Amino acid sequence: MSDDAKVGGARWESAHRAAYGCGAWERARHQADVLVAWHTERAAGFGAPAPDGQRVQPAPRVKWPWGSGSTENTMGLVLWRLAHETGVLVDQLLLTDAVRYCEPGATSLPAGPLPDEARAGGIGVGSAESVAGIGPVLRAHVADGAARFPHRTAGRMTVGLRVRELRATPDWEGGDWPAALTLARRAMRRADDLREQGAWQPTERERAVAARTRLDREPTGEATRLRSPTPAWTARARRLVHLALVLADAADSLPSDDGSAPGPAAQALSATADACVLLRAGTQEIEHLWAAEPQAPADPGAWELCHVPEALRSQIEETELLVRAAEVFLWMLACG
Repeated sequence: MSDDAKVGGARWESAHRAAYGCGAWERARHQADVLVAWHTERAAGFGAPAPDGQRVQPAPRVKWPWGSGSTENTMGLVLWRLAHETGVLVDQLLLTDAVRYCEPGATSLPAGPLPDEARAGGIGVGSAESVAGIGPVLRAHVADGAARFPHRTAGRMTVGLRVRELRATPDWEGGDWPAALTLARRAMRRADDLREQGAWQPTERERAVAARTRLDREPTGEATRLRSPTPAWTARARRLVHLALVLADAADSLPSDDGSAPGPAAQALSATADACVLLRAGTQEIEHLWAAEPQAPADPGAWELCHVPEALRSQIEETELLVRAAEVFLWMLACG
């Protein structure tokens, strides 16, 4: 490998660490896990127990990448190789480009570079059949994205956008935010019912905490933390993540029923904080991507459309409605 190539590879790795906090291979393998897990669950039927591990059959006498022969490893290797060859971040890969890598006649994996993790372990590479075997997984993602979001052509969907979309999709893996919202609303209703029934009388301490807990203020110093202009979504999501801390601190400062169990007010505020904090991972990831841009995009709205999935937008909107309900809850609690 030439010195220029080594420098380019180092910059490429550094770019991944700046954007994701990990190297290119780790990112490729992580994203591959999500893509394959979705396809495995879809093939088995949503709600069905996931099998121990989906595997693509290798050709005879071929050593699989990373020794396991798992679809996740092969998927990760394809994503890493394609990103390496094109010089883009793993998340920026178009799913349609990854599909083409699995078609007959595509460049075989053994003919090019491997991640350092593979070379250090002396690990071989799977056959063309093993790589072609992940084609159906990628094609299923392309088709699902096109069917669910007609305004966004399947040909422009990136690996990163697809994974963020899956994480925020209700009832799938990390997309369980509707359940968190339901629990928070239920906790607020329970506290209101107990107060109306006389089974719980808010203490002076609880009313004082409710009165000083403000959910309508912007986080201090947040306006200048990211370069301007910033996507509107980023500011809204960041505010909710900040409110998770505000609500959690308020809940922790409230007295318990019997010295150990949180009281009704603390339970309601804590559950609301838990719902808000679910936005942290997605928010931080998109902020890192925005900060990693060579220069601020001229059209933040267009940038947002390409990086923030619809499911995450829905999560923001529904969480904002929950916060408004929490504001009413706090006001009634403060009034006694």
